[in-house]
Amino acid sequence: MSNQIDYSNFVERYLTQQMKQDELDWFNEEMEANPMLAEEVQMQKDIGDAILNEETLAFRAQINNLFEKEGNKKPVKACKTFYLPHKVRIAVASLAAFILLGSGFYLYNHRTIPAEKLFEIYYEPYEGLTNVRSSNLQMTDMLVTAMQKYEQREYESALMLFETVLASDRENITSRFYSAISYLETRHYSVAEKSFTRIIDHDDNLFIEHAEWYLGLCYLKTGADDQARKLFTAIADSEGFYSKNASRLIRNL
Repeated sequence: MSNQIDYSNFVERYLTQQMKQDELDWFNEEMEANPMLAEEVQMQKDIGDAILNEETLAFRAQINNLFEKEGNKKPVKACKTFYLPHKVRIAVASLAAFILLGSGFYLYNHRTIPAEKLFEIYYEPYEGLTNVRSSNLQMTDMLVTAMQKYEQREYESALMLFETVLASDRENITSRFYSAISYLETRHYSVAEKSFTRIIDHDDNLFIEHAEWYLGLCYLKTGADDQARKLFTAIADSEGFYSKNASRLIRNL
């Protein structure tokens, strides 16, 4: 994306359909000439669509539940006039307004996407690495087995093996990193945080950049939004492997 133009506000205006025709024409030309900008716009649109679809379905489920509750009530007496209960009328009106707004205004605004949802959007487990090495042949075999369990998504079994390796070799960064991911997968977020932090503090390994990204995701999951924002901002400024995703995430945090 161009270093001379900050497209953030234009992306938001485009997705929320707030551009006038001349501005819209210009922005479309910019996207045609700039594939990275077009990719960014599509990513933000996909996020908006995902949030919109999920919340619309949830809202419809609430309305259906209201109708079912009202339908199960026995009428006191017959009445020729069809009457919608007050709560149902409000729900129907709200849904109609929601759908109308949704067609012209995306839930793109970063303040509307909770940290929990951002975690679900951006998290995926790190790819396994079967080519592991250790000075101890037995530990190598155990680590290979642990990685196989990891790749098969048997995270609890993998964890036991990773921790066995770490019990004999506390500096085995490979075991520590993949055990941290396994802790994430088994919802032990505070333990994962400590492991990722330890990898970062080690300051001499190949997993630091990945550990920073996953630590930020841990912060999202544990409600440490300020720490997450600070870390993702640093990642975005680093121009590293996760910088693009970090830039997108903090605009929605």
